[in-house]
Amino acid sequence: MPLILLILATSLFSCASSQPQTEIATDNEHKIQALEGAYQKLLSIPAKTATPDSVLLLLTDNSRFWLESIEQAALYEDSSIVEQRPFHEILVIVTYRLLLRENVLSEYPDYKMLRFSLGEMGILRRAKDLKLGPFEIKNDRGTRGLAESPRVPIMIFRWDELRWKFDLPESMQLITRGLATISVKKDWSDSKTAIYLLQKYYHNIFFNVNETLMHPVPAI
Repeated sequence: MPLILLILATSLFSCASSQPQTEIATDNEHKIQALEGAYQKLLSIPAKTATPDSVLLLLTDNSRFWLESIEQAALYEDSSIVEQRPFHEILVIVTYRLLLRENVLSEYPDYKMLRFSLGEMGILRRAKDLKLGPFEIKNDRGTRGLAESPRVPIMIFRWDELRWKFDLPESMQLITRGLATISVKKDWSDSKTAIYLLQKYYHNIFFNVNETLMHPVPAI
């Protein structure tokens, strides 16, 4: 009789322990699908016409604060302060100033930094041209890396309020990490590297892409 009870207890324990594993696997599958959906939704945003509030819901709180801070920096900070920022922020600031100066951003009615960051010239549109690997989830953090090194993330999402939200500043830093190494290889400042990259990218489009972009654009 005790042996029968032991067998029954073992069987019940086995059933009880296997159920949560199935539920966990199913939950992860749902989260992966939701993560892919969140990414596609961000890519499909019409930057010029999207309602800002609907876009901000797709971003982490940290991203919203960063967007406001970096736009103020782009509008008002002088070179001595900009120089102290990390490379990815310097690159955002000088690019934003160039596009302001050339009136490219005049077609955006409001929330220009938000629309610029997620629009045709922004981080997601650039990232989609890369060969990306599969999404991965660990706890409440969703990541995506390059196909050749999927374990090294370049895009970060965070699970919040029953949805995935994009961490814009962290992803920006990761995506530009390779570009930032130019400063070390050439023994340049981060600002010189940022200007150099703009010159290479826009040399057939805009004139005078130079160090003046380290200063606020006049008359904005």
